[in-house]
Amino acid sequence: MNSIELEQLENQYIPLRKKKSRMRYRVVVIGGGTWATAIIKILSTNLEHIYWWVREEEIVEGVTKYGHNPLYLSSVFINPKEIKVTQDIRQAVSKADYIVIVTPSAFLHESLAPLQKSKLNRKKIIIAVKGIVPETMQVVTEYLRSEFSIPYSSMAVISGPSHAEEVSQEKLSFLTSASPNLELAEIVARFFKNRYVRTSVSNDIKGIELAVVLKNIYALGAGIYSGLGYGDNFIACYVSNCLKEMKRFVNQMYSNEDRQLTDSVYLGDLLVTAYSRYSRNRMFGNMIGHGLSVKVTLLEMKMVAEGYYATMCVHEINKKVKANIPIVEAIYNVLYENFPVAVEMKRLAEYFV
Repeated sequence: MNSIELEQLENQYIPLRKKKSRMRYRVVVIGGGTWATAIIKILSTNLEHIYWWVREEEIVEGVTKYGHNPLYLSSVFINPKEIKVTQDIRQAVSKADYIVIVTPSAFLHESLAPLQKSKLNRKKIIIAVKGIVPETMQVVTEYLRSEFSIPYSSMAVISGPSHAEEVSQEKLSFLTSASPNLELAEIVARFFKNRYVRTSVSNDIKGIELAVVLKNIYALGAGIYSGLGYGDNFIACYVSNCLKEMKRFVNQMYSNEDRQLTDSVYLGDLLVTAYSRYSRNRMFGNMIGHGLSVKVTLLEMKMVAEGYYATMCVHEINKKVKANIPIVEAIYNVLYENFPVAVEMKRLAEYFV
C-alpha cells in the first residue's frame, strides 16, 4: 500500500466534529402547543438539560417513542434522548432552575395550581406567553408576583415577531429578552440565540408584555375588517392607528423614557400578527367578519386566540385607567356585547387618520 492510499484510508476514520458545547443550565418548558414546540427546538441547540411539561399523554408518547409532537408542529424532530418530557408539573419544575412559561394565559392559573409558592419563587421565570390571566385580570408578570411572590428581578419576557411555524422552518427571526435584571435578560438572550434566531435585550418588561397583549386584540380587528371585505389600503391605515392607541395605553400604564414603539418587539410583532396567514388572532377575527358567531368561532378554532380573552381583560382594566382606546372598545362591543359587526367597525373607521 503506497502513501497516498494509506492517507485516503486514514481519512475515512477521522471522527465526526463534536457538537458545539451547550450551556448546562437546567430549563423546563411549560406548555405543549406550537410555540412551546418551536421553543423546544430553539433551546435544544443551546442547552444540555431541558425538561418539558405537557398536558397530553399523546405528546409524551409521540416524543418519547417517535421524536415528534403529534398534535403541534409534527414535522419538528425532538430528540427524546435530549428532551425529558413529562405530565408531572411538580417533577418537571423541581428539576429546573429556569422555567419557560408558554401555556396560554387563559389556562395559566389552572396549569400552575398544583405548584406551591415555595417551589416556584426561587426560580428564574421566562415568560413566552402572550396574554392576561382572566382570573385576576393581570398580565403574567403581575400575576406571578402577586400569586407566587416572584420578584420582577427574577422574571424575563421573551417576545418579538416570531410565528412558531416559521421558526420551526428555521426562517430568520428576531426576539427580544426583557427584564429589569439585565444580567438575566442577557442569559435568556443566550438561551434563544442561534443560527436562525437573533436576540436583543431590553429593560422594558412591563411595556413589552402589555404591547404583546394589545397587538393580539388589534390583529383580531384586522381579521374582522378583512372578513368584511376591507382592502389592504384600509388595513394599513387601521394598523397605524392601532400603533398610536398602543402607544397611548402603554405609556399611560407604564412610563419608560427608553421605549421606542418602532422597535421590532413592538411594531414588528404588531405587523406580523395583523397580516400573517399564521396568525390565530387574525384568523379568529376573519371568521367573525365573515359572519360566524363568537360561539361558533371558538368551537372552530383548534388553537387559542389570545386576543379574544385579552379584549375582555383590557376592557375591564381600562375602567380604572380610563385611557382613550376606541379600537379595543369597538372590538369588545362586537365580541361581548353583540353589536352588529359591520356597523360597529364602520363607525370606528370614521375616526381613523
